[in-house]
Amino acid sequence: QSTGSSGIKQSTGELQVFLFEENNAQRMQKEIQTLEKTIKLNENMHRRKVSDKKRILDRLNRLITEKESECSTLDTELKELAVSLVERQQIQEACVADLVPAADQRMKDIVARRKLVDLAKSQSQEVAVLRAEVERLRMKTFPALVQHN
Repeated sequence: QSTGSSGIKQSTGELQVFLFEENNAQRMQKEIQTLEKTIKLNENMHRRKVSDKKRILDRLNRLITEKESECSTLDTELKELAVSLVERQQIQEACVADLVPAADQRMKDIVARRKLVDLAKSQSQEVAVLRAEVERLRMKTFPALVQHN
């Protein structure tokens, strides 16, 4: 009888090991499938995020190009206005140097000088506004590169 019960115990142990191994294999298979699904999901999410970031980068590069072009245009306009201002100042100085003693000529020169002074003031204000606009656009386009004065 002791041999019979030990045989049952041995077969029950073998049965438990078999069942445990089968459950373990099934559990491992399910875990592998779950991990594979997670990997595929993560790969898809990564691909979507990368494409979103590329689209954002392309849009930002277009904006940078537009702002650089706009800054270049404003710089050119600013240079032209500065040249015009210098020319007008030279004209003003020439008019002042060429004053004649006659009263009529003197009055015409005073009027012309006043007009040129007013024009120079308005242009210098316009240059200041354009410089401020250029600086604002530079700060907007490249805020980390703005030089502090």
